[in-house]
Amino acid sequence: MSATDQFCDKATDRMIRRVRIGYWTALLVIALMAMVTFFLVDSAISMQRSVNKLVHIAGEQQMLSQRIVLLTNTATIEQSRYRRASSLSHLRDAVNDFERNFTTLQFKLDRDKASDAVRAIMTKAPHDVNFFSRDLLVKARAFLAEAGANPESNVRPLPQLSATAVLAGYALLSDQVAMEAQRGIDRTSHLHRMVFMMMMIVLALEALFIFRPLLGDIARKTGDLIRTRNDMAFMAQHDQLTGLLNRKSIEDHVHRLTRDGAADHPFALMHIDMDDFKSINDTYGHAVGDAFLIEIAKRINNGLRDKDAVARFGGDEFVVVLDGVKTRQNARAVAEHVAVLIGRPMHFGDITIDPRASIGTALCPTDAHGFDELMFAADLAMYHAKSGGRGRFSAFDPQMRADYESRLKAGAAPVGDVPLKRPA
Repeated sequence: MSATDQFCDKATDRMIRRVRIGYWTALLVIALMAMVTFFLVDSAISMQRSVNKLVHIAGEQQMLSQRIVLLTNTATIEQSRYRRASSLSHLRDAVNDFERNFTTLQFKLDRDKASDAVRAIMTKAPHDVNFFSRDLLVKARAFLAEAGANPESNVRPLPQLSATAVLAGYALLSDQVAMEAQRGIDRTSHLHRMVFMMMMIVLALEALFIFRPLLGDIARKTGDLIRTRNDMAFMAQHDQLTGLLNRKSIEDHVHRLTRDGAADHPFALMHIDMDDFKSINDTYGHAVGDAFLIEIAKRINNGLRDKDAVARFGGDEFVVVLDGVKTRQNARAVAEHVAVLIGRPMHFGDITIDPRASIGTALCPTDAHGFDELMFAADLAMYHAKSGGRGRFSAFDPQMRADYESRLKAGAAPVGDVPLKRPA
């Protein structure tokens, strides 16, 4: 073999070694990128699940705070010894659930190293969730101790202000946690896209076929992340129990309709309040109560047009926006149709329930313009209907507002309950 041949063989060997080194280096780079991508997506999904749990706990705390205050009021006004004992038992369960959720929330925030903003909501004024939660627990347990020790005692109920402070704190905490989680997911998604693009370039150059199974796994994980984000977006806009729009979504919907002028887009707002829903919960339990609300939501939704918006406003209250309805006669026709659908008997095994609802309507722009004013008018109409007996309908009349304001000035109690919202 000549010296030239030997030189060529050595050059060929060096080239083969370089190609081999480059090939396996590329495979290693691809494998590292794939692992990074996989763990990025997996960590984002895990974080989202943790956030969903925190948001769920915060939502339960909001509901339980309201329930605790309501049960102290109920236990105070109950004349029957048996009913009062039942209310105290439900109150004790609600207090225990609130305390357990509070402990779980603190543990999760400490374990997950919550941000300064979240810790400020938990520990600093004006929200100070820790303080107001403990304050509510102390007051509720004091109420239980006093009322339980002497069933005949005239103990004072908890003030609504206690629950309002807790409600506001947990609502802000839920929003802050969800916002920070969304930022984290966005950053992770951006980094994931960059790594994924680089991996695609390398895969196009070196041995794409080796990593097809791994890429399929990455695609599935990416799909899981997208579905999780979509679920989060759905949860932010819809009621978790009934699947209807939630309170914020219906407010935003009304704001959109009135953005360009209510005169150009008239509609009616209908406020539906289920009669005697508390007795259903107390008699048959919350499982039946939840099933009852789900069925009511289906009946209302199925009885309206696609362009109408239906929301669960809270508890056993529903709000409907009837797009294009201009007159009280049309609103009455829709309300009567919905009342007939709601009023059909419900059967849950051996249990039969005859539901009834009080309905009030207000027209935009005839009666009011903004969401708060429309809700105030519809509330007055609904309470007017409720004061005349259960299962009734009433349309807003300006005289209702005048009567309401005159009774307030005179120091008398308004008809029905005081509306939750009043126009500024």
